[in-house]
Amino acid sequence: MTTSFLGSKELRARFSVIRRVLPFAVFGAVLVYQAISVFFLRESSAVIHYLADLIAYGIIGPLAAWLAFDWITQQIEERERALAAKARAEAEQQRAEEAAREQERLLAAVCANSADAIIGLDNQGHITAWNRGAEMMFGYAGEDVLGKHFKMIVPPEIEARGEMEWLSEQMREAGFVRNYETERIAKDGRRVIVDLTRTAVQNARGEIVGSSAILRDITERVRTEHAIQQLNLELETKVAERTSQLGAATEELRRRNSELERANQELQQLDELKSDFVSMVSHELRAPLTNINGSIELLLDGDSGCMQPEHREMLQIVSEQSQRLTRLVQGILNVSRIEAGQLVLQPQAFNMLSLIERVIGVWESRGVSNRFERPRGMNLPSVWADRDRTEEILFNLIDNGIKYSPDAATIRVDAEANGQQVIVSVSDKGIGIPDEELPKIFDKFHRVDRRDASESYGHGLGLYICRRLVEAQGGRIWVDSVLGEGSTFRFSLPMAGRGEAERTGSGRRQTVGGRR
Repeated sequence: MTTSFLGSKELRARFSVIRRVLPFAVFGAVLVYQAISVFFLRESSAVIHYLADLIAYGIIGPLAAWLAFDWITQQIEERERALAAKARAEAEQQRAEEAAREQERLLAAVCANSADAIIGLDNQGHITAWNRGAEMMFGYAGEDVLGKHFKMIVPPEIEARGEMEWLSEQMREAGFVRNYETERIAKDGRRVIVDLTRTAVQNARGEIVGSSAILRDITERVRTEHAIQQLNLELETKVAERTSQLGAATEELRRRNSELERANQELQQLDELKSDFVSMVSHELRAPLTNINGSIELLLDGDSGCMQPEHREMLQIVSEQSQRLTRLVQGILNVSRIEAGQLVLQPQAFNMLSLIERVIGVWESRGVSNRFERPRGMNLPSVWADRDRTEEILFNLIDNGIKYSPDAATIRVDAEANGQQVIVSVSDKGIGIPDEELPKIFDKFHRVDRRDASESYGHGLGLYICRRLVEAQGGRIWVDSVLGEGSTFRFSLPMAGRGEAERTGSGRRQTVGGRR
């Protein structure tokens, strides 16, 4: 095709040259011929004849030749364009055919190597194609099944149900069957659950010549779905059982809560009765105890005359026990007031060092054998708290240290500023507190056992009262102890400053309230 195209280009070039040269050559030849004729024929008629021939042959002839060659050139160009278009069409067709053949090869490779079974069938149901996926799924080689009827892989019970006839009817009516779940049987008798898609195959004339079937193995998926359904059923059953049990348990819980509420109300009533009774008894005891203490003091002061030393010693014992009983009654009254919300606080600014010195002086005046160590620092900010209740807190902590310390042991009292608070500590060298007792040390009526309890003991209210009074004043109380070495009780109170009025209700009296 390329050689022919180049030859036509050369031919066209030659015609183009001839078209331009030939008219001038014809004109020149006629001109020479007529000039010779005139030279030899001098007649006027001959001259006229010459001019006529010159016009006829020298101008019209070359013009006709030029037009003829121009038409021939156009025909050649049209022929070239037609040949070029034909060549392009043939090349396009060749490329399309090659692409179609490549597509067919790719499709054939995909079908041959697909993991799904792809089976070709004729109109009678005989197998005409059997890919690699079908071999792997059913265990038959291609040569074992080609030409045989596809019912060889249909289980007998499914064939008996008329599935083959139903598939044929669907193919006739719709031309396809899609996503149909069924079973097939492999060479080794294994059942395979498949997802079947079957489509009619037509020839170039539109006639149905067979069908193609694609079978996907969904055995594991179906088994998994069945297992999930079974698990869901079991789960629903268990949920129903648990729901029933939960309903019964909830009803029982409601019943018990109702009983607990009634019991709690009864306990609250009993607690109120107990508090009222304790308060009444304490008030009734306080007046006789005051009289007893006063009488004993008068006797010890010698107002009743001289007495024997043994009598004085016995009166001293009675005085100590009476004072102890008085402190117990006062402690019970304080607890009763705290829990009833009747204990009134009167916060004010005061010097903690002065208060510490006062409390230590009271203990030293009682003639206790213990020695006291004062705070080392002399400059300490004032605190904002109830002075009398703070004195009671400090008195109880020192009393606790004396009770659980050996005779003549040192009780160290210290105070320091920490941020916006003042921390007061009372340290002893006593028996210490076991670790398991520390979380309960500030509970009501809790007492730590000691070996020499017969010598001195408490009633288990002092530390509880300390905690409630400290917390009511915006502080906290805690203890550090090492068994056999001693304990250090610390409590914090807010410093006096510009914000104390806001913290305590503009400086008015407060009440410590509420049972815990």
